[in-house]
Amino acid sequence: MEKIIDKINEPNDLKSLTYPQLDALAAELREEVLSVVAKNGGHLSSNLGVVELTIALCRSLDLPKDKLIWDVGHQSYVYKMLTGRREELRRLRREGGACGFCAPWESEYDFTVSGHSSASLSTAIGAVMANEITGEKGRVCAVIGDGALTGGLAIEAIDHMGHLDRPVLIVLNDNEMSITKNVGGISRMLSKARSGMGYRRFKDKVEAELKKLPGVYSATRFVKEHIKYAITTAGAMFESLGVTYLGPVNGHNIRSMEEMFKRALTMHEPVLVHVVTQKGRGYTYAEKAPEKYHGVGPFDLNTGVKENLEKTYSAVFGETMCALAAEEPKLAVITPSMTLGSGLSGFARKYKNRFFDVGIAEGHAVTFGAGLAAGGAIPVISVYSSFLQRAYDNVIHDLAIGNLHAVLAIDRAGLIPGDGATHQGVFDVAFLSAIPNVAVLAPSCLDELRKMLVYAVKEHKGPIAVRYPRGGEERSFDNGDFVLGRAKVVRSGMDLTIAAYGSMVSRAMDCAEALEAKGIAAEVIDLRSVKPIDTATVVKSISKTGKLVFMEEVVRCGGIGEQLVANLKLRSRNVKVKLISLPDAFIPHATMSELEADYGFTTRSLLRSMEDIL
Repeated sequence: MEKIIDKINEPNDLKSLTYPQLDALAAELREEVLSVVAKNGGHLSSNLGVVELTIALCRSLDLPKDKLIWDVGHQSYVYKMLTGRREELRRLRREGGACGFCAPWESEYDFTVSGHSSASLSTAIGAVMANEITGEKGRVCAVIGDGALTGGLAIEAIDHMGHLDRPVLIVLNDNEMSITKNVGGISRMLSKARSGMGYRRFKDKVEAELKKLPGVYSATRFVKEHIKYAITTAGAMFESLGVTYLGPVNGHNIRSMEEMFKRALTMHEPVLVHVVTQKGRGYTYAEKAPEKYHGVGPFDLNTGVKENLEKTYSAVFGETMCALAAEEPKLAVITPSMTLGSGLSGFARKYKNRFFDVGIAEGHAVTFGAGLAAGGAIPVISVYSSFLQRAYDNVIHDLAIGNLHAVLAIDRAGLIPGDGATHQGVFDVAFLSAIPNVAVLAPSCLDELRKMLVYAVKEHKGPIAVRYPRGGEERSFDNGDFVLGRAKVVRSGMDLTIAAYGSMVSRAMDCAEALEAKGIAAEVIDLRSVKPIDTATVVKSISKTGKLVFMEEVVRCGGIGEQLVANLKLRSRNVKVKLISLPDAFIPHATMSELEADYGFTTRSLLRSMEDIL
């Protein structure tokens, strides 16, 4: 029996369907999302929550003439299916398949890249003004989650919208979650709005009655405003900024949303429609624990069981923070809405008064940490590498210039499978090593991470970053005690020096073992400390071998390899050098094995790269 979904090739195909057919289509779309994510991994809860919302938007807008902008974009799987990318979605996050986020190179329906949160409203008002400048026609709609509203960029954009007073539709997808449960004043405000779901209906009835009495209507406007403030402070806040507020509306009732969107799209001003959805809707396991199914690897659809390593870098980070907090009463941990992903759930329960989830606000997290440090506390700021990019000025201005003792715990450093260009952790070494006063460490194994965190919290003075990968936990190295700026020779040899740090040390050891079978004795050096660099240990090794291969899983431009080569030249060392790193390019989505093959990080590829100096 042919499914309704089989007949949908573009958004216009939805417009002839009845509401019962649309409800059936929603069920089919959920089934397909579940099947794809269970096989490939991806973002599950958020996509299950926006099925009806996506259908309603695609029916209400004239796409792609109108612009639909998804904030973050990881909830765009249903949108991709309804815009002709169903087959590509079946190869989600794999080479040649659909990107897990919006990607303009993939389809004309994706207006911009959207991998990080809180940017959609700025993009939307830019699109509106671009239409005005170029004479293009079409409406603009941005979908933003309640979690993304904690980002300062979103508030700045709303403020600008009110000033420009141009027609733009904002759809606030309120599911009470970002990745974990939302926190802060905006979350409380929206919670009050949710509890006043009857506000709009009540206000419209009052307004209709008052209009029958023209002399009374204008004199009683304050009554309406007091009703608004009493029932939904959300509406009051947005409207005080010049953005008309409509809602809340049930985000799983297609007809109700279409009626609201139709009304909003006729208004010649910025309008926010507050839509309440359920994250994980339609899959029991995700409904009960939406944060656990936010971003997942492949899992068993029937049991909900996910593949899980016994120990990960994130888990060891969380355990070490708990152990250090028991010894150090001044220690505090900050996360920008990444409690679960960063391994901090246990810390959050055990040390509530010293744990701060600041919402999706990386810049604030760093500067808040600077305030803690200036006041005598020891802040540990846990953030993913790609998200730290958003707080670069805060690191320089608020931490480094004052040389404040704060620890940046940088998760997901290096290549990241699946998520693509917006989430690769390949720039942090270049941008952090350029900042005075900032030390940068890179553990090669779990035990090394523990030692570095202890040093960073207890002994170091000033800002210090500890960057660690996602994956690569299988191997362990006995590097002894950690000393800042001191590398460790983890394998001795006379024919070739291989220097590396972080996840590349394990690959370097694999290469050394393969070379041994060919009669070549390679010495492997684990730098451990990325900044400062232990050039002396490398020089001592190459004085024996005369050849250096340097491996790093970051972009070459501004990387440690370039800095090391410059140091060697300053020391007048005439040595054969091979740098192995990532190119000056954005790294697309693919599996880890595909990325390693594409960028020459398999053992075979690495050995082939060394041939010219062996």
